Amino acid sequence: MKKYVFMALMVSGSLFAQAEEERLLTLNEAMMRALESDERIEIQRRDVNIAGREVDRAWTIISPRLDASGSYERPEEEIRREGQAVVPEDNWRGTITARQPVFDGRVLPARRAGLALEEASFQELVHVVRTSLFDVTQTYYEALRAQKQVEISGQTVDLASKEVARAQARFNAGEARRTEVLRAEVAESRAFRNLVEARNAYEVAKSDLARRIGLPADLDYTIQVPDISSPPEDENLHALYALALQERNDLAAARNRIESGREERTVIRREGWPTLDLEYQHQFVDPESFTTRNNFWRASAVARYEFWDGGGRRISRLQQEERIRQAELRVMELEKSIQLEVQQALLDLQTVRENLATLRKEVDLADENFRTLSEQARVGLSTSLDVSTALNALDQARTDLARQEFDLEVAKKRLKAAIGTFGESLIELEK
Repeated sequence: MKKYVFMALMVSGSLFAQAEEERLLTLNEAMMRALESDERIEIQRRDVNIAGREVDRAWTIISPRLDASGSYERPEEEIRREGQAVVPEDNWRGTITARQPVFDGRVLPARRAGLALEEASFQELVHVVRTSLFDVTQTYYEALRAQKQVEISGQTVDLASKEVARAQARFNAGEARRTEVLRAEVAESRAFRNLVEARNAYEVAKSDLARRIGLPADLDYTIQVPDISSPPEDENLHALYALALQERNDLAAARNRIESGREERTVIRREGWPTLDLEYQHQFVDPESFTTRNNFWRASAVARYEFWDGGGRRISRLQQEERIRQAELRVMELEKSIQLEVQQALLDLQTVRENLATLRKEVDLADENFRTLSEQARVGLSTSLDVSTALNALDQARTDLARQEFDLEVAKKRLKAAIGTFGESLIELEK
């Protein structure tokens, strides 16, 4: 059986490794805080504890039993014969029974079923942890993208303001019409509007990230751009399939549930096996008789075998067979789903990587086009409409490039998540 220990925060309040005034949040700190604050992880931990109780339950099958019973009788009248009370006026009886099961065939398969169920819950817990870490990582990069968009929008505002100044200077010199200035001012106003929207989107993204990692939604902090991660060494699809089928914790959990179901079937079958118990009974009666003595005990070995239970065990066994088949079908379905997930993640990674080269070239061309038209507008060879259109194209190209750059990092991590190896640095494995 494997147990998983998840790294937690070493020092309370260690969110900001830098000076307090900087309030710098790193990706690693965000992921560590997610382990502490995500309710899904704690819910699954409870499931692990619940499953672990099934192992304890197996031992209760052969645990000693102790019970006591008592009765009191009062007949209508006392019946006497030859000077003795055949039916006394009233009587009471108490019995203490201790029983120690010696043999019960259900114990070992019940314990194995509990261990398999506990292992399945552990595997599901690790899968939930990986999912939580990936969700936080994706949200973190969304916030980074929003932060970058604020920077891009600010650059666009600066360029638009310069164009307004240029158009106004040419208008004052009598070299341009008023419409040139108006068009430049419209472009500047649009750029300011986009900047406001970008700032608001950034604040919302930071609040969403803070909520996910258990921080106040209105906390002011700066997000640090993490180091660029390297792509997987092997991107062979079939190799990734094999690795995913080996590493995915949700698949391992599903397989363990099959094993647990098979052991449960064995438990049902062994309900029909004979059992052997040691029993001790101590009785107290008042009044006692010749055949029923007060303060009397007896010990016995009791063997039980039920020849026919009416068909209940057969029905339970058939039901369990269906549950096992359901579990096997779920594993088959999950394997297909994982293969598709890995393929999609790999294709997304390759697509983003290929698009980046095109987008970088597009940004260079858009920047050159804007600067060329801006210079031409200074001497009247192009209009403010041409410049405004080029500025919009440059802003869009920069936005698309920034989105794809962050999407590339998310795509790398999504592939790891699809394989089942994401977050290894925050998960320690103990055997």
